Amino acid sequence: MNLEDVFTPALLVDYQRLEDNIRKMAKKAEKNSVSLRPHIKTHKCIEIGEMQLRAGAQGITVSTVEEARVFAEHGFQDITLAAPLCHDKINAILALSEDTTLRVLIDHPKTLEILEKSCRNAETEIQVLLKVDCGYHRAGVDPKSEEAIRLARSIANAKHLHFNGILTHAGHAYGTETVSQIEEIAQQEQKVMVDFASKLERYSKDLCCEVVSIGSTPTCTVSPEFIEGITEIRPGNYVFYDYTQVALGVCEINQVSLSILSSVTSVYDDHLVLDTGATALSKDLGASHLTERVSFGEVFGDYSKGTLNTDLRIASLSQEHGKVTGKPAIVSNFEPGDRMRILPNHSCLTANLGNRLSVVEDDTVKDIWKIWRGRLEPKPISD
Repeated sequence: MNLEDVFTPALLVDYQRLEDNIRKMAKKAEKNSVSLRPHIKTHKCIEIGEMQLRAGAQGITVSTVEEARVFAEHGFQDITLAAPLCHDKINAILALSEDTTLRVLIDHPKTLEILEKSCRNAETEIQVLLKVDCGYHRAGVDPKSEEAIRLARSIANAKHLHFNGILTHAGHAYGTETVSQIEEIAQQEQKVMVDFASKLERYSKDLCCEVVSIGSTPTCTVSPEFIEGITEIRPGNYVFYDYTQVALGVCEINQVSLSILSSVTSVYDDHLVLDTGATALSKDLGASHLTERVSFGEVFGDYSKGTLNTDLRIASLSQEHGKVTGKPAIVSNFEPGDRMRILPNHSCLTANLGNRLSVVEDDTVKDIWKIWRGRLEPKPISD
């Protein structure tokens, strides 16, 4: 199928770039003797997950129980659910763990209490990682606090829980302004975790960390190596990258594998209207702290050369409309029916808005891959 035959808006994935991104991160993990457990929330695609496993990933990371269920049903048997547990989903998680190696996170004593009780009632055990705050200040225990030690001890002492180690996410790397700042956060992320793991082990041999897991695409990409004591990395966005990563200096434009094919529907003096709105792109403004030029993505000038058309700006999004502004002399070059490719600000959110990926090689669609988005369905209410 040729690109002109694809309905828009369409999610396009450049197979060669995708493969290169997967291979490079796998080689970095192998070189540093750390396990790679990529976060599949970025793509939610079985075929991409299988590519990651073939390249050397030990297992996968997920954000939701539904992601864990879908990937387990497709043969993925080593899964970390890297979001604090929601109590109403614990029974679903325990059912899933019967046939899958599944690790869950704990960051609060109440959740620990409920999880232990649920495991006892189900006569089962589950592996647990302690969520650690390495500076992002979103979730996780403070590694300098006594509460962190107490919670780790409680996990280790629980009869139906297995203390597997510690996990963190350096999400604050996305608020940086330079690559050197990302490098500083990467070093901080690693040091905090290795120091805390050592502290736990000194406190008790029962708190020995089999897993010391770190992860964000910026910190994992810019780090040439990982210090001794780090056992696992969990980048996710790296398979696609996006304009946020480009703006942060994490990657080049010609490394971004995801784009959105869009059609011009209307042309006015100073703007174009696209068939691509917020339901296709999301309203994520990306690394808006780095520029005064606010745009809901960037328009490619020449995709193959990795150049952007900076004369055009995606100024606003409605549900199904995108408004692209520019000088009349630029806008007048377009007419309804013309197509353009857009570089998304945030590929994870953009991919989550589509049902399928058109896999492209040399401007030809070679395959269609399903995006397994969605949420866990509750049990039907009985009469």
